[in-house]
Parts: sequence; structure tokens; C-alpha cells
Amino acid sequence: MMKNQSDVSYDIVPSAPKGTVIFTKEPVRTTRVRYMKQTGIFLLATLGPMNFGMGLSWPNTIASDLQHDNSTLFGTELQLLDWQMDMLSSLVFIGTLPGFLFGGWLVARFGRRRSMMGLVLPCMVGWILVALAVNSTMILLGRFICGFSFALVAVSVRTYLSEISDTAIRGAAILTAECLRSFGAIVIIAFGMCSSWYYSAFFCAFQILISGLVAVPFLPESPTYLTVTGKDEEARSVLTRLRGKYFDVDAEIQQLKKQNNSKEGNSGWGALLKPEIMKKCLIVFGLFGISNFCGTEVIKANAVRILQTSGLSFDAYTSTLIIFVLLLSGNVFQALLVDRIGRRKCLVLSLILLVIAYTILGTYVYLDTSEAITSDSQDAGSEGKINAWSWIPTACLMVCSFSGSLGIAPTPWMLAVEYFPTSIRSQVMSVCSFFGSVMSFASLQVYSPLQEALTPAGLYWSYAFFAVIGIVYSLTIVQDTTGQKVG
Repeated sequence: MMKNQSDVSYDIVPSAPKGTVIFTKEPVRTTRVRYMKQTGIFLLATLGPMNFGMGLSWPNTIASDLQHDNSTLFGTELQLLDWQMDMLSSLVFIGTLPGFLFGGWLVARFGRRRSMMGLVLPCMVGWILVALAVNSTMILLGRFICGFSFALVAVSVRTYLSEISDTAIRGAAILTAECLRSFGAIVIIAFGMCSSWYYSAFFCAFQILISGLVAVPFLPESPTYLTVTGKDEEARSVLTRLRGKYFDVDAEIQQLKKQNNSKEGNSGWGALLKPEIMKKCLIVFGLFGISNFCGTEVIKANAVRILQTSGLSFDAYTSTLIIFVLLLSGNVFQALLVDRIGRRKCLVLSLILLVIAYTILGTYVYLDTSEAITSDSQDAGSEGKINAWSWIPTACLMVCSFSGSLGIAPTPWMLAVEYFPTSIRSQVMSVCSFFGSVMSFASLQVYSPLQEALTPAGLYWSYAFFAVIGIVYSLTIVQDTTGQKVG
């Protein structure tokens, strides 16, 4: 008969000697210890995404420094025009485009761990080129090279996390990359408060060196990659370490082989043309489009300026820290929820909050603009009444930052690895990521033209409109992968 205790289930077998207990379920305490060990692996593996976050946030450091000191490491003067300041962010996304395509081949050919080690060299070259820059060309070239390496980070690490973790915590494992990326953005902003932009670049180069040469070499290779490439003994050893003695390792290996052999030899890039694969790719593409045109990337790039113009009395560094702390908080909350309530519910919750926040923000901006046009002759009392509500845009933008990272911003990246088996995962991940970068670049580039054409209020309402589309899309088209083995 089966009995239950607080931490373990067991069978008492009648034919066995008296008192013999055969465990049929892993004790909860043992499971927690395993999850803690896996969490340590997740954190070491995501030091690369942490550098990615540093790279995305680093332009805030140089922008602030150049306002009062435009000297380089060698004492020469550095001049950056407005379009060059814009390119500091855009070039990273441009660099990711060839990086994603190359990363798909690299991760499939050489494995997840060696790919994470290999990205160290181009990333260090990019950061050192930035740190030693004496002109804008060196900085822009360095940013492009960094973007190329960041693409390798995204493909290799997200693929690795999805394959190394237990199914029950796979969502939280993948989101570790998002959490460390947001944390990296906070770290470089804090470091920039007490150091110059070129020393911040040196710090980033040192951090990725530690990641690739100290942390990653001690990580196990992905057991699913080892299985698919015919290294069953190595896969068995890694799975035993990760899953424990209560897990049927041989059954897992056989299931992985079956899931990937079912493709009838059609693996690699050719598998992307299969109808079922193309359908899932299009679902992920749609989520990337909705995510970017809900303003998730626009907020990261322009929130400081919007916060300052809304009356927030903080300096640039403090404003930026507030935004990225909220982004990190949203990532942490999703990591806690995603394996409990599912991917789809996180998406819907995130989009509902965005609809509410953007609608209120657009309405406030519209009414405030209309009031400003006719308020030249108003008395001081009415002016005070208007200022009393100036906290609304700040609060709305904070809600947008938090809710975007709660679901719609990271989930497309998660599904890009969960929808596909090991035999084609890295290739499909690279294609989906390529499309995601194109959408990010497009949403950032059309921000100013759309603001002029629609007015700021109209732009915020358009973000709310896309969020409504996202709710319908999530409920009717997106397939939830919570609790499912991904092969």
C-alpha cells in the first residue's frame, strides 16, 4: 500500500522482509538540495548575460560623463554627435544580427559550454577597444563587436539553461538569464557613479574574462546535447549528477533519442522548413513583434528622459537605477510565478497591466497637453492643482517597466528554446533571436517619428492597443509549455 509523509512517498512491499521500505519518490529535502545545486549552475552560466546587461546600460555612463568631462583614458578630447550617441545603442543590435546566425551554427557544432567559453574573446576585444578609444570610430566599432558576442551569449546560454534544468523549474532557469542581465545593468550604473566610462569598459572586459575562463569551464555540458551527439556515457554521468539516484537516467536518454530521431534525419537548418517548425517560429515572431511594439525596449532606452520631463527630481543615474531595479523585480517575480501559473498566464497578466498603465499615461498626457494650451491665463492656484497630479506619468512608467519584464519581454526568448527539440534548438533559437533584434531595432528607430506623427498621447495609446492584441494572441495562439518535456 502507498503511504504519504511530509517529504516522501514510499511502498511497503508484502514479500519483502519486515520493515523494508522501497522509495518511489524523491524526498522533498533531496529535491531542494538538487535544485540549489542547479541554481548554482544557472548563476555561473548567466555571468555572460550579466555582461550583456552591462553592455545595454553602459551608454548611460558615457552620456553622463561627457556632460562634464569629455576626456579619454589618454587625456585627449572625445566628441560624440547626437547621431553617434544614438548609435551606441543601435550598433549593439546591429552587431547581434550576424552574431545570432553564427551562434546557431557554433552552438550546434561545438556544444553549449565551449560556445560560452568561445564568446569571451570577441567580447573582450570589443570592450577593450571601447576602453582605449581616442575617437568615436573606435567606440562604435567596439560596440558592434560587443553586440556580436552578446548574440552568442543569448543563443548559447538560453539553450543551455533549458536543457540542464529539471522540467519543474525550467521556466525559472531560463529567466535566470533575464534576471542577471537586469542585475548587470544595475551594476554598471552603480560602478559608473564612482568611475569614468573607460574604466567601466575595462570592468566589463574583466567580468566576461572571469565568466569564460573561471566559471564556465567547471560547468557540465548539456546532457541533451551529449545524447543527441551520441555521447551516451557522458550524458548518463551528467544526468546522474543533475537528477539524482531517484531519476531513471536511461529512460530519459531513450526518450531524448526518440524525440530527436522522430525528425527522420531532418535536423539542422533544413528542419526549419518543416510546416510544424515554421508554425511555431511564426508564433514566436508574433510575440517578439508585440513585445517590441508594446514599448518594452523603448522604455529601457528612453525612460530616463521621460521621467525627468515628467517632473521627477532625481539625477540621471538615480532615474536609471529606478527603472532597471523595476525591470529586475519584474524578472524575479516572473521566475517565481512562471512554473506555477504557466507562461500564458504570465503573458496575459503582464499585458493587462501594460494596457492599464499606457491608457492612463496617454490620457494624462493628452489632458495635460490640452490644459497647457489654454492655461496661459490661469491663476497660480490652478497651476498647483495640475502639479499635484504630476506623479501619474512617473507611476505609469514604473508600472510599465515592471509589468513588461513580468511576462511579455522575456517570454518570447523562453518559448524560442522550449518550442523546439535539441536537434534544431540552437538553429531555431538563432533565427528567432535574429527576428527579435530586428524588431527591437525597428521599434527604437521609429520611436521619434511615431511620437511626432501620433503625439506622445497617441503613441502611448498605440502601445496599449498592441498590448490588447497581445492578450488575444496569447489566449488563442500561444501554446503553453509549462511542465512539458522539451526534448
